[in-house]
Amino acid sequence: MTQRFWRPACVAVAALAAVALAATACSRPATEAASGDGPIRISVGVDPSYAPFFLADKEGMFKTAGLDVQIVQTEGGAASAQNVVAGTSEMSGNADSTALTVMAANPGLRALGVYEDSQRYFQVVLRQGVTPQSIKTMGVFPGISLYFTDIYLRSLGIDPASTKLVNTGPPEQPALLARGDIDAFVSFDPWIAQAVGTGGKVVATSGDFGAKYAQWLLASQSWLAKHEDTAARVFRVVADAAAIVQSDPERAAKAVSAAIQMDPAAAKRTVTQIDFGVRDFTEDDLTRADSLVEFFQGQNKISGPVDTDTGLLRGWVSKHVAGPPA
Repeated sequence: MTQRFWRPACVAVAALAAVALAATACSRPATEAASGDGPIRISVGVDPSYAPFFLADKEGMFKTAGLDVQIVQTEGGAASAQNVVAGTSEMSGNADSTALTVMAANPGLRALGVYEDSQRYFQVVLRQGVTPQSIKTMGVFPGISLYFTDIYLRSLGIDPASTKLVNTGPPEQPALLARGDIDAFVSFDPWIAQAVGTGGKVVATSGDFGAKYAQWLLASQSWLAKHEDTAARVFRVVADAAAIVQSDPERAAKAVSAAIQMDPAAAKRTVTQIDFGVRDFTEDDLTRADSLVEFFQGQNKISGPVDTDTGLLRGWVSKHVAGPPA
């Protein structure tokens, strides 16, 4: 079963919003979730990167595994992880950058493992008449967009401080580009396709300038300590669904289309830009996480350290998910 909590006005600030915002995302009390009663609520965003959750929900995979799971759609960004912090969801799917910004203020948040990553999903699009070297203004949204924009500009030999950054939500960027309010942005579909449809041109993917992202499955340590077996069963279903998405993008596209009313052809194109598969954290993941934390600290987006050795549960997938089903 899927619920939607869509607040478009919050998109541009979602990655750094207050934790209190998450408490409005679901009317069920946090005490009920803490007791283990009721469904396992998994908060996700509303784009094709969450295809494994949409497919597992649509095809009854959670139910087949004996799990009562409720997929809770949020506007994405920090809202999903904040639902976990607030106790209004038991688990969430989040990009690494977003998870780390929430962990900075909530050290009890835990990342169990990776269920996808990509060097192709995020792309750079320029407006007509602009070349990479002539970029003066870029649209950015908090979190990974800001980080990728910084890496992209540096890869061109451009000091990011010399470029005007306009804070926007992803849905606003194509129109701003078409009007000439910004010269470029780094984002993902469907916003890339919309920008191309109005004259924009894709000039790079994140992999072209040495950047990638991953999405993690999150839970709070307090919930996980009492429900580790349940978390493992959920992640096994996500692993099975991720394998289907990877091998059968058309089947995945149908699930995405049903969940978020996206054109199936566009959904299929998007899921093929992502590498789906459940795995443990690697040294590369830890290095990238530390780099993200350092970047956001330098941008004054987070204060204080993030203990990635504690927050990222290395080996948890091998121990709890890779074995035979419970």
